[in-house]
Order: sequence, then structure tokens, then C-alpha cells
Amino acid sequence: STFAPHPRSLRRRRRHHRHRRRRGMEPSPSAIAAGGLGVFLLEVVVRSAGLPGLFTGRYGRRHRLCGAVELALLILGAADAAGRCLTLSGAGPLFVSDAACAAYDVVLGISGTALALSAAYDFRRAHERVRNVASGALDDKATVTFSEMLEHSFYQKLNLVQIGYLHALRYVPASNLIARAGLAVAAVLPWLLRGWYPVNKFSDNYTKAGTDPASLLGILYRVKKYQYLFYKHMLLHGLNASAPFAPGSLATTNYFRLYWVSLNAAYVMEFFLQTLVKRRYMSQRNMLRLNMLLMVVSSVAALQVLYQHVCWPAALLSLLLNLFHRHHEVENFCLVLGSAYLLRQSSEFGLGAGLGWVSPDVVSQ
Repeated sequence: STFAPHPRSLRRRRRHHRHRRRRGMEPSPSAIAAGGLGVFLLEVVVRSAGLPGLFTGRYGRRHRLCGAVELALLILGAADAAGRCLTLSGAGPLFVSDAACAAYDVVLGISGTALALSAAYDFRRAHERVRNVASGALDDKATVTFSEMLEHSFYQKLNLVQIGYLHALRYVPASNLIARAGLAVAAVLPWLLRGWYPVNKFSDNYTKAGTDPASLLGILYRVKKYQYLFYKHMLLHGLNASAPFAPGSLATTNYFRLYWVSLNAAYVMEFFLQTLVKRRYMSQRNMLRLNMLLMVVSSVAALQVLYQHVCWPAALLSLLLNLFHRHHEVENFCLVLGSAYLLRQSSEFGLGAGLGWVSPDVVSQ
């Protein structure tokens, strides 16, 4: 076409955009997500400051103290992620060494688990009698139950195991595939204990009698259900199965630091926001708005992790096995791990184009 740009002109434009990105003049998706997380936490802190005794009251004191520690850790993690992603500010990361990142992640995982367990047991006497139409923390008429917090503690423990596994991979040579695959299998073994914990279904919030699937709450719970499935098979099983065969260190990359603190914030903040609604320090409308913001932030933060470190066909196999071979998490994961290995081998011989493997050397960190 006569109006098609000349190839030299296209090259100049690409160089110009790359130059703008390097100088921090053009915000990346990670920078936008880091900014969104900062806005979210700032509003949470401002609203919490107006609630006397929120972290110091006698009733449920262990849980209150755990909540204060968790919020402080999330603010530290968000500041670290912002220093890495918002290059325009000229700031830098708070955790400058790999060991500091690992220590922070382990403490954050322990804190999240302690927060869930303290919520379950500090308020057990009151919350065991609660009978909601369905489960979840988005409905202003519902109260989080003892069984929901026990179930939540299981997923917090999975977080702790996953981050420990990803950091441990840094100490195993890439050539030692047997040891790396062994670590991946060890990281899925906690699923053998899933039957010890209660099960609360997201779908009850839009399928049970007395719920409205077309309401905003029904739609949000449906989105959370799909988000959970995507997280479980792409970012948990899919990522864990891909990591042993991928080069580079994922756990200390800038985009993963942002993703990890966003994920941990999403895990705990819906419960905290419900507390603010119950205490009448936040309206239901504002709580839903903040939850939607956090959903968007955590989803955007996950994009680069998905693109660079997840073997998509293996992750999709995990989803299919979940549908047709349910309640066999360890067996299913071993099949997914094997498929990730075969796909990786095929890509090394030039047969894996488009199979979801992107080397960290190809895409800028």
C-alpha cells in the first residue's frame, strides 16, 4: 500500500518506544499495577486510622496483632515492588539481596497463616453459630465462619510452600532436573491433607436458593470462582510444573515481587474490608469497589509471570485433569510435570514454537 510506513520508519518508532520505556517515561503494566496496589493500601490505611482500637482491642487480641503485622508487611512489600517497577521515581527496592527477598516471603507466609488461624480460633465461639446462605466475604449480611477461616489457612500454607519451593530452586543447578522435579513434587504433597479442611464453594453464592446470580455480588463471586480456577491451574500447578525446566530465577525478578505481594494482599484483604463494613467505617459500595480494584491489580501483576514462566499447554492439562479426574491432585500434578518436561525437551530441538515457553533472555526483565 502507498500509505504503509517505511520499514526504517517502523524501526525508528520501535527504538523510540524502547528508549521511553527505559527512561520510565512510558508506564509498563507492572508500573500501573504497582500504582494501583499503592492506591489500594493507602485507602485501607487511611480508613483503618479512623477506627480506634482496631489493632489494640482486648477481644481477639491475637488476631488484631496478627492483622497489624500483616498490614505492615504488605506495605513493606508494596513499597519494595514500587521501587522496582516505578522507575520514574528514581527509587529502588527495599530488599536488595536474594536472601532478603526470601526472608521477607517466608515471614509474609507465616504471618498470613497465623492471621487466618487466629481469626478462626479467637472468634470461634461466636462464628461457629453463624449460618450464612453461602460463603464469602463480599455480602454485607454475611459473617465469615470458622470453617471458612480454617479452609483459608490451608491456602495460606500452600502459599508458604510454593514460595519456599521457588526460592529453593535457586540452589539447585538447572542441569539437575531430577532434584528440581523432586522439589516440584514435594511442593504439591500438602494437597494430600486437603480432606482435613472444610470446603466452601464460591458457586453457592450464585446457585443456591436465596441468591441472585444476576446481581453485582453474584457476578463478582462468579469472577472470583474463575479467578481461583485460573490461579490454581496456571499460577500454582502450572507455574510449579514449569519452574524446574525454565532458566533463570523467578522468585527475585521485579515483576514476580509485585505479583507475590498483590496475591498475598488479595488473600487477606477481602476479610479485612468486611470488618470495616461491619464496623460501619466503610460502605458496602466502597468495599466492593476496593475489591474490584484489587482483583484488577492482582490480575495485571500476574501477566508477565504467566507469559515468561508458565508452560500453557501443561497448565491447561492441569485444568482438564481437574474437570475429569478430580480429587487426585498429586497424581494429576505428576502428569502435568511430565508434560511440561516433554514440551521443554521438544522446544530445545526446535519443535516447541508456540507451546508457551519463553526464555527470560528473550523478554526484558
